[in-house]
Amino acid sequence: MASPQIKRSSPAFDPARKTATVKTVKAVRRTQEDRSRITKDKLLAATIEVLLRDGYSGLTMKEVAKATGVSNGALMHHYATKAELVVEATAMVYEEAIVRGQRMAQTAGAVEKPIEGFITDCMSVYFDWPFLAALESVVVARTDPDLMARILPVMERYRVTCDDIWMGVFRKAGIPTKRARVLLNLSLNIVRGMGLNRLWRHDDAHYQIYLKEWIAMANQQLVSLK
Repeated sequence: MASPQIKRSSPAFDPARKTATVKTVKAVRRTQEDRSRITKDKLLAATIEVLLRDGYSGLTMKEVAKATGVSNGALMHHYATKAELVVEATAMVYEEAIVRGQRMAQTAGAVEKPIEGFITDCMSVYFDWPFLAALESVVVARTDPDLMARILPVMERYRVTCDDIWMGVFRKAGIPTKRARVLLNLSLNIVRGMGLNRLWRHDDAHYQIYLKEWIAMANQQLVSLK
C-alpha cells in the first residue's frame, strides 16, 4: 500500500503584503540614497571651502573629512582620490552657475538688454568664487595630464552650455548669429580677463567704467544693424 503523499500547504498569496514589502524596500533604499546624497553634497561644499582657503596643493582628503564631520572611510567610500573629489566639486559649482544663467536668460530684461544680461551672468562667475575654485584646479592641471583630462570636460560643458543659452537670447533680440557670436565672445573675454586681474588688483570701480564703455560700444553696433 502506497504511503499517502503529504501535501505541503503554501501560504496564500497576499497582494497587499507584497505591495507593503516592496514599498518598505523602496523607502529604505530611498532613505539610503538620500543620506548618501546629503553626505556627498556636504563633502563637495567642504571641498570648495578648503580649496578657496588653502589652494589645491593645500587641500587634503583628511582636511575635507574633518570640515564635513565624516570619517576618512566615509569620504573614501564616495571619492577615492583628491582629483576625483575636486573635479566633482568644480562640476557642482558650474552646474549651479548654469542653472543661475538659465534663470537670468529667461527674464524679459535679458532680451531687452542682451549684452548687459550676458555680462552680468559672466560676472557672477568670473568675479566670484566659482572662477577662483576652478582656477586652482586648472593651474595645477597644466602640468598634470590626468587632472586636465578630468577637469577640461567640466569647463567645456559650462562654456558651451552658457554660450548656447545666451546665443538663444541674442537671436530673440534680433541679433544676427555671426554678430551675436562676436559680441558674446568679446564680452566673455573682457569679463574673464578682469576676473583674472582681480586676483592681485581689486579695482572694481574702474572695471565698472570699462564695462559701461564696452556695453555702450556694443549697443551702438546693435543700433546700426536695425
